[in-house]
Amino acid sequence: MTQQAGGTPGGAVEESVAEVGRTLAVNLRAARTARAWRLDDLAAHSGVSRGMIHQIETRRTNPSVATLARLCTALDIPMSELVQLPEQLGTVVRRSEAAVTRHGTQGLSEAALLMSDGRHELWDHRLRPGDEIHDSGHPAGTRELIHVNEGTLTVEVGSATFTVAATDALHFRAADRPHTYRNVQAVTARYTVTVIYTGQPDHRYPLHPPRAPEGDNDT
Repeated sequence: MTQQAGGTPGGAVEESVAEVGRTLAVNLRAARTARAWRLDDLAAHSGVSRGMIHQIETRRTNPSVATLARLCTALDIPMSELVQLPEQLGTVVRRSEAAVTRHGTQGLSEAALLMSDGRHELWDHRLRPGDEIHDSGHPAGTRELIHVNEGTLTVEVGSATFTVAATDALHFRAADRPHTYRNVQAVTARYTVTVIYTGQPDHRYPLHPPRAPEGDNDT
């Protein structure tokens, strides 16, 4: 095994174990207090002693799988919920990190892909007056939830035209057909689009943020 400078495999394992312990302690206490349960209440429902629960919540012990199973059954939550690390619960994506494509006669309108996980996409659009964005259509069954923050957006599909003003929203059920977003007003339209794939994802758009490649194991 190749050892990296500045640390040892054993030290990394110990830190991982400690991090799981910290996470378990916080999540267990949060799940208990969300039900307004005292330590005694959880002990009575789970069959795990009050002292053991207190030790877990104060990171003084690492419980067995059987103990965790009893606690999770009493709290009616999956075991994975107790050991989920903070970064697994959410990801912040900065607008400056978005994948941006430009549109319009002068390239001043933009569509920024904030995030995509293969099943959903979140876009932030800024459409200048007189500009339009045409889409040939997503895979069958795709829907879009459109919310206009500023200005007015016109969405055209087939013979239908939808006019969506600021603070209004559109549940667009025909996103799998060719459609056009158009700004016929004198001010820039800013709107967000959540794309929901019920079948195949749209391979025109990559996952974002890109998933980190699996690290190579040195042996």
